[in-house]
Amino acid sequence: AFPSPLGIVCGSFLFWASTAFMFIALIGIAFYVRNYLVARTADKDRLGYNYVDGDFHWDATSSLKYPAICFFAGMCAGLFGIGGGIVNGPLMLELGVLPPVASATTACMILLTSTTAATTFIVFGLLAKDYGFHLFWVGVLATAVGQLGMSYLIKKSGRQSYVAFSIGAVVGLSTILMGFHGLISLAYQRADADMPGTPHHRSGICQVGD
Repeated sequence: AFPSPLGIVCGSFLFWASTAFMFIALIGIAFYVRNYLVARTADKDRLGYNYVDGDFHWDATSSLKYPAICFFAGMCAGLFGIGGGIVNGPLMLELGVLPPVASATTACMILLTSTTAATTFIVFGLLAKDYGFHLFWVGVLATAVGQLGMSYLIKKSGRQSYVAFSIGAVVGLSTILMGFHGLISLAYQRADADMPGTPHHRSGICQVGD
C-alpha cells in the first residue's frame, strides 16, 4: 500500500481521531448549509420569488428529512462499493428535480465523494497504487464517453428522458454487479475455509491495503 505522507498508522489513536474529526466536521458543515438554505428560502418567500419548474423548496422539515435519507444512502453506498451520488440520483428525480440538473448534481457528488475517499486512503496509507492508477484512467475514459454520448443523444432527439434512463440503468447495473461480486467473494471464502490446514482468523479494516 502507498505509505501515509502524514505518518498515520491504521488502527492507531491518530487514525481513529482523524476519522472522528472528519465525521464531526461533516455534520457541522451539513447543519451550516441547512441553515443557509432555510434562511435563503424564507427570504425568497418573503420577497415573492417565482419558483420555476424543478426548483426545490427548503423548509425546516425537508432540510432535515432529505439529508438524513442521503446520509443513509451514502453509508450504504460506501459499504457496498457504489457511488453515493448514484443512489441520490433517483431521489432527486422523485423530488421533481429536472433530469439534467439531477445528472449534473449526481456527477458533482461522485466527484466529491471519490476525491474524499481517495484522499482518505492516501493519508491513512491504505491506497493500492496499481489499482488506483489504472482505475483512475478508467474513470476518466468512462466519464468522457458517457458525457459525450449523452450530449449527442440529447441534441439529436431533444429528449431529456435519456438522462433519467441512464441513471436508472447505472443503479440497476450496480445492484446486479454488487450481488454478483458478493456471491463470488462468499464462494471463495467458503472454499478457503474448507481447505485443510487453512488458519481461521478475522480480518480487520487495516488489512485491506496489505
